[in-house]
Amino acid sequence: MFCPKCGQQSSDEVRFCPRCGLHLGGLAAYVAANEDAPAGAPAPSAPLMTARRRGMRRGAKLMFICGVLLPAAALLAFEGDAPGPLLLVLTGGLAGLAWLVFSWLFNDNTVPVADRAARRAARKAARKAARKRDLAAAGERPALGAAQFTPAPFPNRPRADTAEIYRPPSVTENTTRLLDKDS
Repeated sequence: MFCPKCGQQSSDEVRFCPRCGLHLGGLAAYVAANEDAPAGAPAPSAPLMTARRRGMRRGAKLMFICGVLLPAAALLAFEGDAPGPLLLVLTGGLAGLAWLVFSWLFNDNTVPVADRAARRAARKAARKAARKRDLAAAGERPALGAAQFTPAPFPNRPRADTAEIYRPPSVTENTTRLLDKDS
């Protein structure tokens, strides 16, 4: 079997592609079921929205908006003899470029990013679970184990009298005493 993503050949028992990590669990059954289907050009699907792609798109959008606003900002800067509007638009464009480059270099390109509705539903479920967990905090605590009381050690022991502790003489006092003996 060949991986449909990277083309790496692997055995039929492998669950994940050894090169790119694509899940190959049901691929053999899918290929066997679709062999009798007519071979036509499948409709191209939209590429998955990954964190890298989303960040690069946002950076490019910011750069585009700043490019559109650049002539108006240049006109305002030259007419008003103040570089403020031009600097603002150029700073925004550089921020968009930095965002694009950062996303290209550091964001993950393999995990698809959920759409807004899915993220909103996940946040709502997390808040509901947190509320439920907070209400049950006094009850069962499986991760921490049963609550137990541990008293402080030696609660009735009298405090030590620090005046009884022997204080050795300092180096200066000892040296002075030795010098007084020699003279």
